[in-house]
Amino acid sequence: MNKHKILIKIVGIIFVVFVLCPMMCKSDNISYNYNDMLDTVYTNVILNLSNDAGQEYVDKLYFVGDSTTYHFFKGGIDRSHILVPDSYTLKLTSDINNILVGDKKMTISKTLQKENCEIVIITLGANGADSFSETKYKIYYKKLIADIKKESPNTKIIIQSVFPVADFYSDLNIGITNEGINRINKWALEIANEENVKYLDTQSILKDDTGAQIQSYGENDGIHMNSKAYEKIIYYIRTHALESEYSDD
Repeated sequence: MNKHKILIKIVGIIFVVFVLCPMMCKSDNISYNYNDMLDTVYTNVILNLSNDAGQEYVDKLYFVGDSTTYHFFKGGIDRSHILVPDSYTLKLTSDINNILVGDKKMTISKTLQKENCEIVIITLGANGADSFSETKYKIYYKKLIADIKKESPNTKIIIQSVFPVADFYSDLNIGITNEGINRINKWALEIANEENVKYLDTQSILKDDTGAQIQSYGENDGIHMNSKAYEKIIYYIRTHALESEYSDD
């Protein structure tokens, strides 16, 4: 074997050991840790299967988030109950408490207080999923939760998992990958546990065997989903209801 071939072989080994292996292990560990959390220590935080709470329950809900939350209207949600900025992009930043949402253009917490919101479902993190540090993600999310508890203390808070993206979009590696989404969903579940609020694991019904968005649910852009997906999400919410009277025990 000549020196050139030996050099190529050495470079290939280095690439596998120091690049591919860490990436594969990282992805597997995130998936394992998240699923392990769902199955064991966080069972009291996650909303479990309940009797169908029906439309009456859905009518109590307000939804806070970005463009994926805005598209809840495809599932029949009244747009006045969908609280997103005009840009349809809601990023977790230090200014999260001051973002204006809804028709009345008030902050999230003020809007929930004014509307006498009984239950809010928050879905945050898709925008910038791959760039968040755990520290900043948790600080900003907890800041929003604290603001809601202060301004609208009677509102019950549910943290919802971020939805998966299509396989082709994740592969583009432009800031939103399913690996990153798995990571922030793990953090979101931890936040729910730490803040004594409930967690809605909607992502579990939207993934195919590879962990990507089910193809028949997707729009062409790879992120947003169609009415079929949102109808399924709404049914999942109805059958994983918050109130004890809907318990399936």
